[in-house]
Amino acid sequence: MRKENENRKRNNKTGMICMLVLLLTGISACGIGGGMQKWKEEVKLSDGRVIVVDRVMLREGGGGEWASNRSLSKPKEYQIRFTNPDGSGKMIEWRSTKKDDRMYPELPLILDLEARQPIIYSIVYFKEGCENYNKYVYRNGVWIEEKLPETFEILTTNLLLKHGVDMPKYFDLKTKNELNADLGYRQSIRQVGPNRKVCG
Repeated sequence: MRKENENRKRNNKTGMICMLVLLLTGISACGIGGGMQKWKEEVKLSDGRVIVVDRVMLREGGGGEWASNRSLSKPKEYQIRFTNPDGSGKMIEWRSTKKDDRMYPELPLILDLEARQPIIYSIVYFKEGCENYNKYVYRNGVWIEEKLPETFEILTTNLLLKHGVDMPKYFDLKTKNELNADLGYRQSIRQVGPNRKVCG
């Protein structure tokens, strides 16, 4: 009986310490792992026009160790919404569909126009140390994946690369370009191409 009481006290003490750690770090058990980030950003198209797009990143539980990922979450899906630059006023939405083997979604890098049709380039891991660029074209109200050649002209990323908590709700071109120029980002996401696959 005495041993049972000691075990109960030890368990209560451990529970209290865990609760205190949670309170001190500002994490609520309900908030771990999910959520949504929304922001607007200016995007310069290759024809020189600047449009404003709505960006959304949905998050889910997972994504690595506490030391490097205190939110205990990772991206689940990326969304982009914008008014068609053709003047029709129609809203267009793109959602990431591909995921790598760790269940991270493809990352959109470029939004532009090609033959007056919206296009999006993204990147996704396909095996350890290797990534693959993807291209989507908006035709007749749907996004269609268009296979990229093995090599093509280098294109500079024009969508915001930065993601994180407490982000501003609006990014102008100057701020975004400064952030994207950060050499901390790997070359394979600061540009698209010249190869469809990037390894190493």
